[in-house]
Amino acid sequence: MGELLIVGRKPMVVAGEAIEAELKLTWRIGYIEEVAVAEKTFKDYTSKGWLAVGEKSGKMTQIFNFDPTFDRIILGPMAVGG
Repeated sequence: MGELLIVGRKPMVVAGEAIEAELKLTWRIGYIEEVAVAEKTFKDYTSKGWLAVGEKSGKMTQIFNFDPTFDRIILGPMAVGG
């Protein structure tokens, strides 16, 4: 099962810190409707400039396309310096 976490209120997340999502979607491979909802949500946010990080087998990397084989995808707004 995969999960999509959308975060955005907390200004900073420290490495190793638990991430609390404001919205959490889950999907199961083979359940087309669940995957479609997660993919649409992913595209909606990334098209607005949100960043996506995918986690698979404990390794995290920035991603640009939805892949339902990820264990977890975290979406967050782009940080702007001041």
